[in-house]
Amino acid sequence: MPALGLGTWKIAAGDTTAAVLSALRCGYRLLDCAPVYGNQPQVGAAIQQALDEGTLRSRDELFVTSKLMTQTLEPTDFEAAVRTSLAELGVDYLDLALLQWPAPQRAPIAEQWCAMEALVDAGLARHIGVSNFSAKKLGELMDGSDCRIPPAVNQVECGAHFRQERLLRWCVTRGVVVQAYGPLGSGDQFSSDGMGRERSGAEPVDHPAVINAAKATGMTRHQVLLRWNVGRGNVCVIPKSANPERQLENLRAVTGDTALPPEHADAIGSFEEQYRLQHGSFHTGPGKPYRTLADLWDEDVGYMKGREFERPEGFALR
Repeated sequence: MPALGLGTWKIAAGDTTAAVLSALRCGYRLLDCAPVYGNQPQVGAAIQQALDEGTLRSRDELFVTSKLMTQTLEPTDFEAAVRTSLAELGVDYLDLALLQWPAPQRAPIAEQWCAMEALVDAGLARHIGVSNFSAKKLGELMDGSDCRIPPAVNQVECGAHFRQERLLRWCVTRGVVVQAYGPLGSGDQFSSDGMGRERSGAEPVDHPAVINAAKATGMTRHQVLLRWNVGRGNVCVIPKSANPERQLENLRAVTGDTALPPEHADAIGSFEEQYRLQHGSFHTGPGKPYRTLADLWDEDVGYMKGREFERPEGFALR
């Protein structure tokens, strides 16, 4: 799996084919997708065009991820859902299929995992993993008697604004790669045409430690944040961008020769303020699988106190 890929969440369907094609042309070979993003057919159109024009010599050059949103999906429907994704993407297998959330509404996670393993057996997915799982929930899955194929990846929010240090260490010991979404702080969540959230504190790219590192190395601030994250080891980053210049800038952060000096890496890795942007509160409250946000993440969520975020009816922080 490449160390950097293109995240496709929040790329408008009308912009997706051009965005994915420009990324493939500048050297991206990892595409992170999901049916819920609403743009998989457009991703598929870009893949086909890249093959037709020779940007991709074969499908095997590409690493394609898609997901299963299991709160509305029975395990018996996993295969049909993946076949639909394959048809939309124009490929005959996924390199990685993920459970998008630890959502046990339709079936226990262990039962869902058996259906994921069946995708590998059927040749529909080469690797399987999870997304938004805590170490506790992932450990329960991996240590269960029904886990035959261990998860290869845990895709989680991970950046200088939320380092996930404990989870990262745990995943290293268990051979699970951390795939980091939102590695730049997902600034578009706070725009008027985004998710309308309010940010408390500066964006990661505006942190003095990032600015100082950029000046010292000649990298851009975005490159500094991506290089820092990949440099931690066992981390793949999937920033979203539809801008060809920014895509190339992001790619060069992990393919270039410029190193991030230890003193700057240490400074970036010590931001005092740590917080989730993708909080997952829609999985909490009455009638939902988790009573509180602390139950969902299995951690002290005091960092969310007082922050502006969506609170469903009956929501409790902890």
